[in-house]
Amino acid sequence: MSRRLPSLNALRAFETAARHESFTLAAEELFVTHAAVSRHIRELEDWLGLKLFRRTGRGVVLTEAGTRYASELTRLFDGLNAATRDLLAAAGTRRLEVSVEPAIASRWLVARLGRFNDLHPDIELSIDPDNDVSDLRSSDAEIGLRYGRGSWEDIEAIKLTDLSIFPVCSPDYLKRFPVASPGDLIGRVLLHEDSRQWWQDWLAAAGAGEQGGQRGPMFQNHLALEAAEAGQGFALSDQVLTIDALTEGWLVKPFDFDLADHGGYYLVRAASTRESAPARAFREWLVAEMAETGRTFAALKARHLPKTVQA
Repeated sequence: MSRRLPSLNALRAFETAARHESFTLAAEELFVTHAAVSRHIRELEDWLGLKLFRRTGRGVVLTEAGTRYASELTRLFDGLNAATRDLLAAAGTRRLEVSVEPAIASRWLVARLGRFNDLHPDIELSIDPDNDVSDLRSSDAEIGLRYGRGSWEDIEAIKLTDLSIFPVCSPDYLKRFPVASPGDLIGRVLLHEDSRQWWQDWLAAAGAGEQGGQRGPMFQNHLALEAAEAGQGFALSDQVLTIDALTEGWLVKPFDFDLADHGGYYLVRAASTRESAPARAFREWLVAEMAETGRTFAALKARHLPKTVQA
C-alpha cells in the first residue's frame, strides 16, 4: 500500500520549529537558514491545506491544528530515533577518533561529551588533543575541532560559530581591583596568551589606547584563563572557552564591550574524504551544542553581566 505523505524535510522542519516555537532556533538546530525553515513550513501548510502557525509581531504561535500535529510528530520522531539507536547498538560499537585543540577540549568539549554518549551509546569516541590541523591528513582522526579562519589547505571546514573577545577575571580579583571602564585596566595585571597583540587590539578598540597592553605575564594555550580563575589578573578570551566559568561564577565579565574575532571554531576533516555515519552524528550534535552555547551566552549577558561600557 502506497503512503501519501508530505516531504520528510518539511515535517522535520515543522516539528523542530514547533518544539521551539521559533523558526530561528529551528534553523540553528537543523543547521539551515531561517528562510529554509520558513519555506519548508509554507510548503507543508500548502500540502495540508491548513495553517500550522500564526505569525505575530514577536514570532510564531502554533494553531490548534499545529499543536495536535506537532505532538504526534514529536512522538513519531522520538520513536524513529529510539529504533535507530537500538538497531545501531545491536550492530555493535563503532569508533570515531576526533582531533581537538587542547584549549577547547578541556574548557568546553569534555564537559559535554556525556550528552553525546547518551544520544549515541553505540559510538565509542577517542579524543586526541592536537593543535596542528595538517595532522588530519596523516592521523587516525577522521574529524577535528579547530580555531582559525577556515582557509586551511586540503581541509574541508564547517564554521560552527563566530567569536567575541572580552576581558574576564575572578570575582575576588574584581572586588580587590575594581574597574569602571576599559581605561582602568591600564596598570592592572594583564594576562597574555601566546601574543601581547590581543590585549593591544582590545584596548585600542575599546578606546583605552594600546600601550597598557604591552606588559604582563605570558602563558601558552589556555593557561591565562586558569591564572585568571586563580585571581592573578585579567585575561582575554571568547564566549566558548569561558561559558562554563561565567555560568558557574568562576569568572566575571566586567565590560559590555566585545571585540569581534577574525577567527572562529570549525569542524574540519581532510579534503575529499567521505563522512562516516559516526562522524555525521558527531557533527550534528556539535552544531547543536555550539548553538546552545551561543544562546546561553546571550541570555547570560542580558541577565547578569554588568553594563558599564556600550559597544
